[in-house]
Amino acid sequence: MNVHIDAAVISVDAPVVHQWLNDDKAVLVDVRETSEFDQEHIPGALLLPMSVFDPELFPKVPGKNIVLHCAIGKRSEAAGKMLLKQGHKNVIHMSGGLGAWKEAGFETEEQFLPPTIEKPSASKNQLAGDSLTAPDRSGVVLPGVVLVDEFMTPHELTITELADAIGVTTEVINSLISGDEPVTAELSLRLARYFCTDNDFWLNLQLTSDLDL
Repeated sequence: MNVHIDAAVISVDAPVVHQWLNDDKAVLVDVRETSEFDQEHIPGALLLPMSVFDPELFPKVPGKNIVLHCAIGKRSEAAGKMLLKQGHKNVIHMSGGLGAWKEAGFETEEQFLPPTIEKPSASKNQLAGDSLTAPDRSGVVLPGVVLVDEFMTPHELTITELADAIGVTTEVINSLISGDEPVTAELSLRLARYFCTDNDFWLNLQLTSDLDL
C-alpha cells in the first residue's frame, strides 16, 4: 500500500482504490475525455472530463472517498488542485491512472471497434531524435507534460509527426513541451481535433498551470 501527500493532493495507488471500491467506500471519477472513456474505462467510474471540469459542481458523497483518475495521473492531479482552490478538502487522485490500474491486473471495460489500418510505429531512432522530455516545475502540471506523457508517448508520436499532422512547425510543439510558449486558442483547436478532445481542453490546462505558477 502506498499513500502520500503530493502538492496537497492526496495520491493513492491502484490497489488501495480497488479495495475501497470493493468495500463500497469510494466513488471513482474519470477526468479523461469522452472519446478516451468510451474506448476503455474502469467499471462503475463516473465521467467528468477535464475540459468541462467545474469544481463548483463537483459531486459530494457523504461517507465515501471521491477519487479522481485519468490515463497516468497528470490530469487528475491538475483537477485535484482545482478542487483545492475551491475549498474542497481531502482531495484524492489515483497515482498512475488507468495505466497503473491495468498493470495491477484489475478489470476494465472496453469498446470493441472494427479493425483499423495502423501506421508504422516510430522507430527508436526517430523517438530519440525528437526530445519528448517535458520540464518539471515544482509540481505544476504544464500542458506540455500532459501532451507528452498522456498523448504522444502512448501513441509513439514524434514531435515532427505531430507537427505535420496538425499543420504547425516543430518549433511550436517544442516550445509547448518546454513550457516556453503557452497554448493559444488556435493550437488548442488543432490539438483537440487531432486527439479528439474538447476544443477548450488544452486552454483549460494552460489556465490551470498559469494559476499554479
